[in-house]
Amino acid sequence: MSRRKWIQVFSLTLMILICAAVYFSLTGLPQKKSEAANEVRAYLIHTRSYPPEDIQGIRGVYSFKSGDYQAEVRYKDEPNVNYVYEKKAGAFLLIGTSNLHGKHMDETFY
Repeated sequence: MSRRKWIQVFSLTLMILICAAVYFSLTGLPQKKSEAANEVRAYLIHTRSYPPEDIQGIRGVYSFKSGDYQAEVRYKDEPNVNYVYEKKAGAFLLIGTSNLHGKHMDETFY
């Protein structure tokens, strides 16, 4: 390969790596988002004693502003309300909700 081809291949590879780094810095790593969702599911079922059938869905999310992984939870009895949980100092906290008068507010909300 000529020198010009090597420079083009190197430049293209570098651009792909930069794009991937920017993408993951804004959206988070999929494995860590999944891990956050699984940990919150276990917390809700085992610690908060929610039956698994009461939970409609849990989705791991990444907050690029704070750099933390969180989980958005929806319950079957309130399908239009999101509850956001985050692990801080080893404990799970309810850090946000789309309805302050929701049925699943708890003492960890600040």
